[in-house]
Amino acid sequence: MNSEVASGMQRTLAHRRHAGLSATDICGRLLGLAYFSTYVASNASTDYEPSTSPAKHILMLLLAMFSLATVPGTALFSLLVFLPIVALYALGNLYTYALMAAVFALALPLVSRVLQQVVNERRRGDALILLLVALIPALSALLQGELDAIWSFQYSRGRLLMGYWHPKEAAACFALPLLLYILMQGKARMQSLLLLAPLGLWMIGSRNVSLAVYLFLGLWRFPKATVILLAVLTAAGMLFFITAGDAFDLLNELSSLRLGVWSDALSDPSGAAGDDLLVGSRLAIDSFYIELAASTGLAGLLVFLAWASALYKLLGSRRHWRAASRPLLVSVLFFAAFDSGLVSTGNVLHVTLWALATMGLFSLRPARLRSSKSARAPVPALTSAERT
Repeated sequence: MNSEVASGMQRTLAHRRHAGLSATDICGRLLGLAYFSTYVASNASTDYEPSTSPAKHILMLLLAMFSLATVPGTALFSLLVFLPIVALYALGNLYTYALMAAVFALALPLVSRVLQQVVNERRRGDALILLLVALIPALSALLQGELDAIWSFQYSRGRLLMGYWHPKEAAACFALPLLLYILMQGKARMQSLLLLAPLGLWMIGSRNVSLAVYLFLGLWRFPKATVILLAVLTAAGMLFFITAGDAFDLLNELSSLRLGVWSDALSDPSGAAGDDLLVGSRLAIDSFYIELAASTGLAGLLVFLAWASALYKLLGSRRHWRAASRPLLVSVLFFAAFDSGLVSTGNVLHVTLWALATMGLFSLRPARLRSSKSARAPVPALTSAERT
């Protein structure tokens, strides 16, 4: 029986790899690669200065327009799903971010489909291409002899910046190919050594990206043990905060002085409501939830909690991606606690985690721009037998 299942898996995967891609799929993949390459280029810097070019936002807008043109129903459904986030930004007078959230939602189905194909068909070459693109800033820094841009003490401690201006941006770029490879392996086939891979993101210097990936891996691979560990750590942290006299100062230091910034933002919300994509005190908060509380108050937080709970339930109803979707959703919600925004067109980790989490939600069959050959050979989702 097992040999028959294995033989069926091999025949199915071989059929998918040779079925060809539709014109829609090819255009989507090229736009996605262009977005990722532009994101990498805009964050590559040896002088620690980010690019102010709007190119990555423009490319996301093109993805949104292409998604709306080829799969209008699914794109509008995605917009409906994220409409509460758009409304919360608008109610907080953050109209630029409301527009950005709408563009993000419209583009998400197309990006999700592209990544779904890569994972379902185990296109390791695509993940390798993304990895090579992510390494370009490091190669450029080496060719320029800027070794300080590889291993840098610019941000208080030694970090493996790899030619990027900031550790979070560097780690986010490497997280995409890593997550794709992990999902290709599957829970049953994933080697134990692969659990050490996110430590590389920590070495780059972004604890938040590394912990977000580890949170996904834990909830996906070891759900019960991870929940117990999180409960113990939460209880211990609360006990320490209550009993220790200098707990605030210590936690503020561990959070890279975020607690002090959050306290100031909540004390004076007027200084945290800037509607600017590039600069402003709002971006310094580094927490979507503090931003939300400062701009919309407790009511906004309650609306968001209701929305997140409903989405968690919705993702759990999708059989194919049920095992991975919820852990990925928890991962992106965790990351938002230590990062500005939740659905930013200028944040590749937002795009990655949301696109992967919603793969079961946006399993597309585009009707337009499909060649006759690919129309006769659609790419179905993997069955439960194939995934194991």
